[in-house]
Amino acid sequence: MAPETLSELEQFGDALRELQDVATATQAPDLALVAVANSIRDITKQLRPFAAELGTDQDFEHYVATSGSHTLNPALEIVRKGEGFIEMSVRFGSFFRNAFGYVNGGAIASMFDTAIAHVAFEYAGRSFTANLNVNYRNFAPLDVDLLVKVRLESAEGRKHIVVAELFNGEVLVSEASALLIQAQD
Repeated sequence: MAPETLSELEQFGDALRELQDVATATQAPDLALVAVANSIRDITKQLRPFAAELGTDQDFEHYVATSGSHTLNPALEIVRKGEGFIEMSVRFGSFFRNAFGYVNGGAIASMFDTAIAHVAFEYAGRSFTANLNVNYRNFAPLDVDLLVKVRLESAEGRKHIVVAELFNGEVLVSEASALLIQAQD
């Protein structure tokens, strides 16, 4: 997504992702690493007074509202949305690299959990992942736009089954299915 179309929080998240990508691949000398570490600590001090209180009902709403700055996963951009499904574009930077130069399988599983939550949230509201099963079919390349397709497969009471697929063009990279349980308030 172009920086001018992102909220300030999403721009902040993109900047953090850029830092993670560069930090993962750095060969900076020790002196530069010490200087950057001190700068990061200064930034952390500036942000600490604005940290949200965790574990409250407001924390859940804050978490959802600030998802653009969560860097555990790459940013997911909605491409198409309809009744019971959503398609998103995703690009994994070098922060998510495995030892072979492709996207780490754990990063794919985490991304699926987040992408699945987009559909689950609409149909189950607050819910949690009871089971996530991921099958890997091909390597996922870094720095390439990939397509995530997620759909609600079934719902019975508090149980929701959501399935997802990750594509590199026409190539199926991996697929996932999840059992989500709707939270009781």
